[in-house]
Amino acid sequence: MKMSVGVSSKRSLRLFFLLAFVIAWGFWLVPLLGSRGVLTVSGGAQMAFLIAGSYAPFLAVFIALLRDGGWSALGRFASRALRWRIALRYLLAALLLIPALGLVAAWVYASLGGPAFALAVPAGQIPLLFAMMLFMGGAVNEEFGWAYAIDNLQRGRRLLPAAVMLGVIWACWHLPLFFIVGVTQSFLPFWAFAIFAVALRVLFVWAYESTGKSILATLLFHTTLNLTLNLFVLVDRSPQRNERGFIVFALLALGAAAAVALASRCYRSTAALPAASAEEG
Repeated sequence: MKMSVGVSSKRSLRLFFLLAFVIAWGFWLVPLLGSRGVLTVSGGAQMAFLIAGSYAPFLAVFIALLRDGGWSALGRFASRALRWRIALRYLLAALLLIPALGLVAAWVYASLGGPAFALAVPAGQIPLLFAMMLFMGGAVNEEFGWAYAIDNLQRGRRLLPAAVMLGVIWACWHLPLFFIVGVTQSFLPFWAFAIFAVALRVLFVWAYESTGKSILATLLFHTTLNLTLNLFVLVDRSPQRNERGFIVFALLALGAAAAVALASRCYRSTAALPAASAEEG
C-alpha cells in the first residue's frame, strides 16, 4: 500500500526533530559535563563541541530531505538560500530591525542602571563579526533546518500558530545551553528566552513566507540577531546577573512580532495549507 504524502511528511518531520535534538544535545553534553567538572575537557574542545552541536538542524534536514526525495529534493531546497531577489522592505527588516531593537534595549538598560550606552565592539570589526555570525553563530547552522520545519508544521494549520509552535520548539532545543557554565544562555532566565525565541521566530517566518520562502531572508535575520547580541551589552555575565537588559530586548521583540502578526498578510490569512499540497504529488 502506498503511503500518503501527509503521513510521509509527518514522519519526515518527526525524524528531523528527533535528529536535531539528539545530535545537538549529544554534542552539548560534553561541554555541559566539562563545565561542571565531571569531565576534563579543554576550553577549545568545549567550544568545538558547542559549535558542532549547533549544526544539528543542518545535518538533520540533510537526512530528512534525502529521505523525502533524494538528491533532487535536497538541491531544490538548498537553492532557496540563493533567492536574493528580496523586496527592499524585507531586506531592510532582516538587516536593521533586530539591531534597532537592540539599540533601544541597550539605551533603556543603561537608564535602568546597566552599562553605559555604547557599542561593545569597534565599528571596524563589524563586517568580520557579521561573517562569523553567518557561518558559525547559528544562521547557516540552524536556518535550513527551521525552514524545513515550518514548511511542514504549517500543513493543516494557519501560519501564525505554526510559527509560534516552532518558536517554542526552538527555545526548548537550546535548553542544555542553560546548564553550561559561561555560555550566554546560562546568564538568562529561560522564560524570557522562550518569549524571545517565539517572537523572533514569528519575525523570521514572516520574512521567509513573504519572500517566496527565501532561506536567505532568515539567514540574514538570524545573523543580525547574533550580531546585535555582540554589539550591545544586553547580557550581564557578572555574578550579579542583571537580567533587565535582555528582558527589555525580549519584550521589544515581542512587541515587534505582535505588530507584524497583526499587520502582515501572511499571518492575517485564515487559510491553512492543505495537509498534502499538489506540488508534492
